[in-house]
Amino acid sequence: MPGPKAADKATPAPAKRHKLWLWIGALLVFGIGGYFVWLKITSANAAAAAAKAAAAGPPPIPVVTATSRKGDIGVYYSGLGAVTPLATVTVRTRVDGQLMNVRYREGDTVQQGVLLAEIDDGPYQAALTQAQGQLMRDQASLENARIDLVRYQQLVAQKAGPEQQLATQQATVHQDEGVVKLDEGQIQSAKVNLAYCKIAAPVAGRIGLRLVDAGNIVQAGDTTGLLIITQMDPISAVFTIS
Repeated sequence: MPGPKAADKATPAPAKRHKLWLWIGALLVFGIGGYFVWLKITSANAAAAAAKAAAAGPPPIPVVTATSRKGDIGVYYSGLGAVTPLATVTVRTRVDGQLMNVRYREGDTVQQGVLLAEIDDGPYQAALTQAQGQLMRDQASLENARIDLVRYQQLVAQKAGPEQQLATQQATVHQDEGVVKLDEGQIQSAKVNLAYCKIAAPVAGRIGLRLVDAGNIVQAGDTTGLLIITQMDPISAVFTIS
């Protein structure tokens, strides 16, 4: 009799474990089902809120009132640009000779007409003197030819001289007049060359690098020049704005 009683006491343990697993499974099923229900409700609420916001439109923009007034309105644009001078002049000599004096320094700001350099004017002064002397000589010859012309005109009028000699003398006077005009032109050319010996600033601006030092022989055909002047006032700014 004691044997069967022990067996009856050992049988309820598996049944209890089976019930525990059933409860755990039921809780998992309810938990998963509740999660999906909550997810569906949340999605529906979010869609409803989005639809409501779309139907309502964008939020109103705040507006500040002010009293109207007349005046200029400054509009400013920012952008990259390049400062470009309106004029850049390479100063060259117009006569040949030795550069005697340089009256500027690199970076100086000069005004138009300021003396910058001087070239030896001795040869051009001598050429001017020669042209003036030749003019005086040719003017004397012209005056003498005119006196002879008057004399020949009187002789022809008195039938005392040939008309051919009168015509020749008239041609001589015209020739001497042409020679005098040529001498006057040579004098003007000599004066121009003499003036070119003094080099002045053609424009106002800032001087760049000195390209030739005093003592060098410069020529009118030199392409390098003596100096470069960049106009600074006014000046332009080149930039692109869409």
